[in-house]
Amino acid sequence: MKIFFLSLMIFFSCHCYCQKNIEFHQKDQTQIKIKVINNFEKLEITNSKNTKTQNIDYIETSISDKEMHFVAEDYNFDGYKDFAVYRTDDGMGVYTIYQIFIYNPANQQLKKLKMPLNSNPECDEFCDVQINKKRKTFQSSCRGGAKWHTDIWKFDKNQNLILTKK
Repeated sequence: MKIFFLSLMIFFSCHCYCQKNIEFHQKDQTQIKIKVINNFEKLEITNSKNTKTQNIDYIETSISDKEMHFVAEDYNFDGYKDFAVYRTDDGMGVYTIYQIFIYNPANQQLKKLKMPLNSNPECDEFCDVQINKKRKTFQSSCRGGAKWHTDIWKFDKNQNLILTKK
């Protein structure tokens, strides 16, 4: 009996630790599967509505081997789930750095969300991202010295990202 529970515990521990994939359904029932290749060297994305495989090979990973995680959310409030890859910063681990990928239902592809040029945000990256569904915004908070900074982002009617408040 002891061996059974020990084997079961090892199986579930290994399964949880080794899990490097995510899958989710869109509002139109399209299933998106994201598979990690070579410890986040790239992501392989499959879509149940077509036979194309999308590869994303510009994931910024930790230089100090901090663990990477996934989260599926609707960051641009269009009703379709997007996803983010996140990890704690390489410094003191004070905040979490997000790389957000927005789903385009027209071409069924995901594209990395970039801060608009000349937006002059307080934070250089999307950090400690919090979504406000009521206001259809998300905020990014980072630390500079002893002070915390917050940027509030939203999408305009053309789905362009704009900085609304620092």
